[in-house]
Amino acid sequence: MTAAPEAGYSPVELTAHPLQRVGAFALAALAGVRGPGQIDEAGLLAAAGLMHDHLRATTDLEDSKGPGGFWLGASYLFWPNSALNPTSRGKLSVKERNERLRDWRTLPDPDQSIGVPCTLCGRAACKFYGKVDVPLAASPAHRNTTARAHEGMALCRGCLASFHALPYGCAISGGRAAVLHSWDDHFLRAAVAEQVQRMRRNTEVAAGAFGIKRPYARQVAALRQVRGYDRELTAGVELFVFSNSNKEQTLDQHQMAQPLAEWLRHIRYDPRYATGWRYLNRAHASSKVPGPSMLARNLFDRPRQVISAAVSYLREQASSLAMPPGETPDLGALCSDYAIKVLDVNESDNTQIRGVAAAVAARVSEDESQFKKFAVASRSRRDLQGWLRRQAVDHVRYSKEPEPFITERQWLLLFDSADQYLHRDLLLIAVLEEVQKLDPKWRRDDPDARKEADDDLGTHDEEEGA
Repeated sequence: MTAAPEAGYSPVELTAHPLQRVGAFALAALAGVRGPGQIDEAGLLAAAGLMHDHLRATTDLEDSKGPGGFWLGASYLFWPNSALNPTSRGKLSVKERNERLRDWRTLPDPDQSIGVPCTLCGRAACKFYGKVDVPLAASPAHRNTTARAHEGMALCRGCLASFHALPYGCAISGGRAAVLHSWDDHFLRAAVAEQVQRMRRNTEVAAGAFGIKRPYARQVAALRQVRGYDRELTAGVELFVFSNSNKEQTLDQHQMAQPLAEWLRHIRYDPRYATGWRYLNRAHASSKVPGPSMLARNLFDRPRQVISAAVSYLREQASSLAMPPGETPDLGALCSDYAIKVLDVNESDNTQIRGVAAAVAARVSEDESQFKKFAVASRSRRDLQGWLRRQAVDHVRYSKEPEPFITERQWLLLFDSADQYLHRDLLLIAVLEEVQKLDPKWRRDDPDARKEADDDLGTHDEEEGA
């Protein structure tokens, strides 16, 4: 007989498995406590009972298309070939469906043990489990997730219940489940608790009620959560998009490092960057993809393209206007901060680039045709090299200033460094900023550019999926 657990003991423990961690916090939300460590035996049973009731409510439905069919539809995504959705379901009575569900989802007793430790937390495992209970695990028949002769993954009751609770922490759309994870437990608790509340509102609707309403909807929703968090982020965030379906078992990972996640959260509360953020969204817009959607995609998957998109936008505007666009100061300040704090651009290197920019700005601000030539030359490494060489030669021939137009170090930063593409992008932004400072004729207030269209990710988005 197993000894009674000590006071304060929780049957649920956080492990190194991201999906188990999300499920553990979802289980805590269902149990009405702050975190997995506060779940006691009564709370575990209450949460398991609640999940069981949600599934039992679907056993008298013919299919998942009607009201209340949400969990039946979701079961094909999370628990294929389970007792909830067997191929023979249509031939079973409601009583038989309930009996099979009870056999599947009733938690083992606390003293049940198979004599091996839980694969994830090391506590006594109660049974071996596979794909039906653990998303993305192998079928028990494959026996490739544990030692030879084990019938699947050995799990304790707490880890098993965490995987059962995982769907409550997911957003479901387009046949996929999306879940946001972080090693910052405070952030993970807040993100999962919010999603659990949303998911519980959806248990009364039909399975097909949710779909992707915009491109990169999952990244947009995840970005909104990161920016809306109200305390310092101590770790990065990961967006997992997966399906445990028999038709297509998939897993896509989108990662955002801690410096970027914290920068995004921080600038939302800094009024200096509010306008720049709106312009950054605008800079990412295209005829096919809204700016907020493309920006969210880049922030998760291609963070170095964020500045490139801003530069392309400013260059296009500058070329058509023959002057720096009105967005330059706000967007430039945001991009400079991003380059230093997120992309680790060296402060000294940034100062060198701004030195070149000052020299270029002094030259092009005197001649509108030179401004156009520089804007065009900045599109190509070779053309920019040629333009700078000509200016350097003219500087030696005609200028009385002792300082060179461009130094060897500055040249190497722009054309022979690991971050040369980023440095050239920063050069263009800095030149546009400097030109606006030099002469009032270059300053331009663009009312249209300052309109808040669909640029604030924190306020305008619809609910994306469940």
